[in-house]
Order: sequence, then structure tokens, then C-alpha cells
Amino acid sequence: MVGAGLSLFLLKSGVFSLFFLVPLGFVAYRCHYKIAWLTFFAAAMGNIILTVFSMAGIGAPVTIIAWEIFYFAVMAFVFTWITAPPPGFPVNVSEPVRLIAGSCLGALVFSFFFFQSMESQGFIEYANYIMNVFTSASRSSGIDVVQSARLEMISAEALIQTVKSIMLRGGSLVACVLLFFICRQISFFLARLSLRARGISPQGISLILFHVAPPVIWVFSSSLLLVVFTRISKLETLEIILWNILIICAILYLVQGLGIMQFFLARPGTPAFLKLLLSVLFIVILFSPFLNAVLLGGLILLGVAENWMPFRVSKQNGPPSTPEAGDGSSDDDSSRQ
Repeated sequence: MVGAGLSLFLLKSGVFSLFFLVPLGFVAYRCHYKIAWLTFFAAAMGNIILTVFSMAGIGAPVTIIAWEIFYFAVMAFVFTWITAPPPGFPVNVSEPVRLIAGSCLGALVFSFFFFQSMESQGFIEYANYIMNVFTSASRSSGIDVVQSARLEMISAEALIQTVKSIMLRGGSLVACVLLFFICRQISFFLARLSLRARGISPQGISLILFHVAPPVIWVFSSSLLLVVFTRISKLETLEIILWNILIICAILYLVQGLGIMQFFLARPGTPAFLKLLLSVLFIVILFSPFLNAVLLGGLILLGVAENWMPFRVSKQNGPPSTPEAGDGSSDDDSSRQ
């Protein structure tokens, strides 16, 4: 139950709360899936006890306490399902598909939880404080007078409405994908170090066999066109739905683009130093402003282009054996269980 305790400690730590799922993922990759689910249930029960005693002691409303408990339970449940799914539950799909499907559910909970926090007076006061600090820092840095005046015209309420608009149009979904992906990568890396210390070589996730179902390209292209139409027609509800569909399709094609890149790096004739160089270059570009947008956009277009050009074709053995389109199942899940 150490993993459950560490998860709760990180959740309540404040600074490192972003990584509260890492201990659960470490247990999932390090141990049997049954132990991972026992750890999840222990963490969920422990969070109920801690939240009730800590927040009830300061007179927090019952609704806030309930949402604190519900948020942790859903996010931890989804992450445990992503990293350690029971065999055949609900269907046997690959980890990238589980990541995206789980992020959709997490985004609904995350959005409501985030919007509830935005409505509080304390959040508005904190937003005003941040805006004043940012404006003061801009003045001291010698920013242009016109730009400084524009910054002073931006109110905290207007900033909150902008954030809400972004969150509804795929921002929550992207945030959940990043949260689950980052915690997944860290937990798998730690588990791999632990297993290698015992002389075991765990299998990493492979995207080489991941293929998006061909009909998704029509959903992607039509949602892109309809987003423009609904924006012009001011059909906000339909626009929000279409934006989220568009983001889901873009993430799928991003994963497919990563699979293509991984396929070329994994070819037998590729020198080891070139693989290392390209991997380091990829990480550097990923954390570089503007260049990361170009990189991610290029990978999405690469994934889209594979609908017409089969990039992952082995010259020696012909096309690689692929699972059913859109499933993208790989051996990493079965090997761990």
C-alpha cells in the first residue's frame, strides 16, 4: 500500500500534485494488474478519509468535498485502466487507444472540476493578483506603452472567460492527455529501472503497429470544415462538440505519425548513434517554442498522409502484420499480464 500512500502524499503536496498518478502507474507496470487495482482502491478510500477530515475541519461545503473525492477517484480509475487493464475489460484494446478514451472521460470531470473552481471568489481574487503582478513586471521590463495599456485593459473576468472557451474547445482533453501521458512515461521509466535492477528487461510500448481506422479521415476532414462553418454561424454548442472531435482525430493521427517515426528508427540498418541523435533532437524540438508546434503539426500530417501512402512497409518481408485497423494493439499489455 506504499503506492497508495505516495499517491495521496503527492496529491496533497501542492508543488508535486501534478504527479499524483505516478505511484499508481509504477505499481501497474512493476506488479500484477490485481495489485494495481488494490492500490487504486486503497488510494481512493484513503483520499475519502483525508478529504473529509481535512476539508470538513475548515468548514468546506459538502459539494466541494464530494467533488474533491470524485475527481481523484475518476482520474485514478482511468489511469489504472490505462496502465493495468483487466484482461478483456471492457474490450482488449491497445494502450494508446485506452489513453485517448480515458482522456475523454477525464476531460469531462476535469472541465467541471475546473469550472467549479473558477466560480469561487478566491479564484477571481487570485487571477486579479496574477494579472497585477504580470502587468507590473511588464512595466519594469520596458515594454511598449501601447502594449502596456492593452495589458491593463485585460480583466481577470475576461481572462477566465478566455480560459473557459479554450478548455471547452479541446483544452481539457489535451490537458488530460498530457497528464496521463507524462505520468505514464515517468512511472514506466521508474518501473523499468526497478525491473532492470533485478535483471528483468520489460517491454516498452510500441506504436509501430498502431493504425487509425481509414474512415476516421472523413471524420477529421468533415469536422475541420464544420468547425469553420459553426464558428461563422455562431452555433457555439455544435462548435464545441466539433472542436473536441477534431482534437481526438488529431491526437490519433499524431500517434500514428509517431508510429511511423518509430518504424524508421527501428529498422535494422539504422545506426545506433543516428537513433540516439534523432531521439535527442526530437526532445529538444519538443520543448522549443514554435518549433514544437511545427513538429507536432508535421507528425499529424505524416499520420494523415499514411491514408494514401503506406510508409511502414518492410523491404525484406513486405507489409508488417497489422492488427485490425483502429485497434493498434501491441504486445506490451499482454506481456505485463
